[in-house]
Amino acid sequence: MFTPSISEKESTARFVSKIREINPKLKISLIKRAYRFSFNAHKDQLRKSGEPFLAHPVAVAFILIEQKLDPVTIAAGLLHDVLEDTPTTFDILKNKFGEEIALLVDGVTKIDALQVKSRQERQVETYRKMLLSMARDLRVIIIKFADRLHNLRTLNYLPPGKRKTIASETLDIYAPLAHRLGMARIKWEMEDLSFKHMYQSEHNDIVARVVDSRHEREKIIDSFTIPLRKLLDKEGIHATVVGRPKHFYSIYRKMVQRKKPFEEIYDLLAVRIITNTIPECYQTLGTIHSMWTPILDRFKDYISMPKSNGYKSLHTTVVGPNGNIIEMQIRTWEMNQTAEDGIAAHWLYKDGKMQLPTKDDRALVWLKNLIEWQKDLTDSSEFYEFFKVDLFHAEIFIFTPKGDLITLPKGATVLDFAFAVHTELGIHCIGARVDGKIEPISRILKSGSTIEILHLSSKKPSIDWLRDVKTPKARSAIKHWLKNTSRMESIELGKKIVKTHIRKLHLGISLNDYLPSLLEFLGITTEDSLYEQIGKGNIPISRITQYFKTKKVKEPVGSRVSRFVDTITRRTRKVLVGGSDNIMIRYAPCCNPVPGDEIIGFITRGRGISVHRKDCQNAELFEKDKERAIPVSWEGEKQETQKFVAFLDIIANNRTGLLNEITAVLLDRKADILKGDIKTDNQHVHISFQIEISNKNQLNEIVRKIRRIKDIDKVTRTRDKSHFTLEEKK
Repeated sequence: MFTPSISEKESTARFVSKIREINPKLKISLIKRAYRFSFNAHKDQLRKSGEPFLAHPVAVAFILIEQKLDPVTIAAGLLHDVLEDTPTTFDILKNKFGEEIALLVDGVTKIDALQVKSRQERQVETYRKMLLSMARDLRVIIIKFADRLHNLRTLNYLPPGKRKTIASETLDIYAPLAHRLGMARIKWEMEDLSFKHMYQSEHNDIVARVVDSRHEREKIIDSFTIPLRKLLDKEGIHATVVGRPKHFYSIYRKMVQRKKPFEEIYDLLAVRIITNTIPECYQTLGTIHSMWTPILDRFKDYISMPKSNGYKSLHTTVVGPNGNIIEMQIRTWEMNQTAEDGIAAHWLYKDGKMQLPTKDDRALVWLKNLIEWQKDLTDSSEFYEFFKVDLFHAEIFIFTPKGDLITLPKGATVLDFAFAVHTELGIHCIGARVDGKIEPISRILKSGSTIEILHLSSKKPSIDWLRDVKTPKARSAIKHWLKNTSRMESIELGKKIVKTHIRKLHLGISLNDYLPSLLEFLGITTEDSLYEQIGKGNIPISRITQYFKTKKVKEPVGSRVSRFVDTITRRTRKVLVGGSDNIMIRYAPCCNPVPGDEIIGFITRGRGISVHRKDCQNAELFEKDKERAIPVSWEGEKQETQKFVAFLDIIANNRTGLLNEITAVLLDRKADILKGDIKTDNQHVHISFQIEISNKNQLNEIVRKIRRIKDIDKVTRTRDKSHFTLEEKK
């Protein structure tokens, strides 16, 4: 079929002939056109094995044909590499085959290396693209699975390092994703092929042991299947009974998880019983339990409580007369098809018709939730871990007080359950009644429990909650709430800072008159964004001053005259130099002394007396210089008109509402907030304020009140404003 010298016509004829052998009823006009296009697009390309590249898309197409998929999916499988490996563009493909096929092919295509910075980021963004494409059409992942499966079948032609990379990625992402979509047959083959290349010695050892025990295994299976068939026939139940060993990778995982050798893994065998109806499934279960002793804690009813991927079956493990242990899986033919093909079963092409999934299909519901939860994950590594965690988990089944069933990952907590029931219930959750017993939000749940959530409207999430949840839905909801709440707090703080600063500039204006122009000047689109960025410290308040200087907005005449008189008469000055109040002074910005601080004066060249706090590190430079040091003191009476700058550093455990409580203290004690900066690090927050006060007593009262606030670790008055000047220089 792929000999280089063969013509397009002859190659197509051989391809069609092979299709007829597999599925004579399949409509092939679209598939033939796709084959010819792929033949010409890949005509001069070779694979690593040396065979024509066309062999790969054809193999992918045959995997899809064997799964009895529709012509559109098969055609897209034939074309799945043309966008990535040939000059063909999306528009060319769309014009030739329509938008449906073009979108399927584009969904399978990897992210361009030039679009992202690193190989890891490119890989993660490819997963994200694939996920979003799946949301539009699940056939994207079905084609991707067929592509990956054929690559694994021919992996031996690649270098060892490349083989392990592909095998590892398959075990991490593609096999769990196939499981999530219920495609067991694809999952098993991908796992066993990856296992062969990832852990070659372990694979060879298990294969050898399974082969060596084949005769003994067949005897054990026969000891269960033969008498079971006879009794089912006697009871009038028409069923197919087949035995099989577990898959190689499944055996390996049991050995690793249980830390036991091959000989001590007892549940290596399984018998599958396929009946015609659901009542026959339960009747068969009764027959099995009448013949052999069941292991009670190994019984699972996935018919009444299906898995999240749609899997339905009855599982029971029994002990035979010779002590042999075997798992029995009982299901109908329809359940068996769903178990093996999963979501692909919806596209089975029967009698010219395609069975599409409904909006309530469990795989589609899971995928819809996954798409929603990943929106908040902008970091590639975070998305990758999130994706892996949600793919891998085992499941538990929890009941609401009304008897509704909620499926959660193993290890899920009360808080996970609350968010699974309803987001608002999760946000206000304070605990739960688990099987009648009161439990905290962090309690890990067990399958089969009935849970009633306890809640209070005043209860709100904290960052600590992220440690108490396992599900993406709960984690995403908590992060969204914290992010939104933190934003509102930053906006409120920003408003207070801007209001104080405008008043301090003595402009006598309304900010609203200048707002559109100010936003344009700062490159910000909304008023809330302006306040948020200032509240977070991302935009220094000096940028507001710079804007008004650019606009040449002048303060009112009365204000300028008042300030001029104050300067000439020293009416608001609070420092006496040698008992005199008619000497020019300035307050050192390195330590920002306020009335009540112990102070020292230092004669400067051309700028009068510089006043420092006695504990200022710069005071040591001149304290012994008797010629330039000068005694200074605070004026005793008139201290109520001038404002002084002070700097506070606050370290606390991060929680909702903390910032509001701190700013309430500042406003209550009549301190004006000039600037603020907030930095969070998981559980902790570091808040810095530049405030205006009247004296040290006022500052001491502020510090005392802030220290009394819950979750405050430390409040420090800093000596200088380097923290803020650094921010302004950014």
